Amino acid sequence: MCPPAHFEVTYSINPWMDPAKPVDVPLALAQWEDLRDRYRSLGHRVDELEPLPGLPDMVFAANGTTVVDGRVLGARFAHPQRTAEAAAHLNWFRERGYAAVHEPVHINEGEGDFAVTASYVLAGRGFRSSPLSHPEAQEFFGRPVIGLDLVDPRYYHLDTALAVLDD
Repeated sequence: MCPPAHFEVTYSINPWMDPAKPVDVPLALAQWEDLRDRYRSLGHRVDELEPLPGLPDMVFAANGTTVVDGRVLGARFAHPQRTAEAAAHLNWFRERGYAAVHEPVHINEGEGDFAVTASYVLAGRGFRSSPLSHPEAQEFFGRPVIGLDLVDPRYYHLDTALAVLDD
């Protein structure tokens, strides 16, 4: 998780972003801390990614990578506003000793568009991630990738349309 210390909406890259509506950063941070603390109180491990100034969307940390069996596939963001986040996410994993870290060739937005199951990776395409990222992920992870077409711009990432609950 990445705290929303620098979260703001100064541009719009999805239907839900409105720069005319200000962000209450103290409220966002309090809500984020409450969620993090609830996860921990339920016995979950929560690792934190340090937020960087000028990268307000780092708070959406799932978009930065996809991890399967300790193998880390980085993101290559579709919008230039998010490009610099990719290196920060990969560096976090490298600093923690992950050996299999791959910088992608094709645009993918991490676990925003890749949903991992026990046997497959479900992969969204249509608004952000390129269909070319699917075979790249399949080869890197060594498991079948099933492409799913996203058709409504309100659900621009796969994780806004579905979640894997169990195998």
